[in-house]
Amino acid sequence: MPFSLGKVSYINALPLFCAGGFEGFEVFSEPPSSLNARVARAEPAAAMISRWVYEDGADALYGVLPEYGIFGDGEIMSVKIFSKVPFEDFPKTSIFITSETGTSSRAFAFLFKKKYGADIFSMPRATLESADAALLIGDEALAFPPREFCADLGEMWREEVGLPMMYSVFAVRRDVEGEVAPMLREGIEKSLAAFEADPGAVVDSALRVLERAGRRCSRAVLEKYYSRLKYSLPPETFKKAFDFVAAHAGA
Repeated sequence: MPFSLGKVSYINALPLFCAGGFEGFEVFSEPPSSLNARVARAEPAAAMISRWVYEDGADALYGVLPEYGIFGDGEIMSVKIFSKVPFEDFPKTSIFITSETGTSSRAFAFLFKKKYGADIFSMPRATLESADAALLIGDEALAFPPREFCADLGEMWREEVGLPMMYSVFAVRRDVEGEVAPMLREGIEKSLAAFEADPGAVVDSALRVLERAGRRCSRAVLEKYYSRLKYSLPPETFKKAFDFVAAHAGA
């Protein structure tokens, strides 16, 4: 019986799975919040989860695959707060926060408290259409029309923290970790090698995904986007970035 493997259903995950090669796995795709919930119930053998939710209980039953995930070291383009009003006016304004986020809302909350003294979770909630500000992630954020004020999570994280931002990591259930982790690593490395050899093929796939979803994004924007994303970190950098979140996830 194949092991279940959950992947993020956004185009940022395409380079990690572009070559197939995940023999022994049954791969399924869901938004981060859904994958987080499945891991909380210990359902999949392995899954990509939001980094900031790992200490919420997943750490009891799941280990983390070192080195690989979705990271950034500066502007990331697909995790943003779009606002009609200056951020200095927070938290007096209304906000929409996507329900699909696990890491981004908590990371932004940490940063906005630090920089502006504002708690985005205490701001009045409103619909996307009526809110003064909107926190969006993934493909929706990438294709969303710009507003006068915009905060890019990766850019803000680099300025305020000085470490790479961890968006998603691979959680592997401890009872099958010895068998699953090497298979997972092999599949990831095969895909990243294919992405490095032909990034244009991934851009083509991303354009098709966005078109099917009714979202418009140019090839130039996607090429820039994939140049901003990182899918592996050196062990020491991975540990520093991982441990920083562990120390501040409850902040």
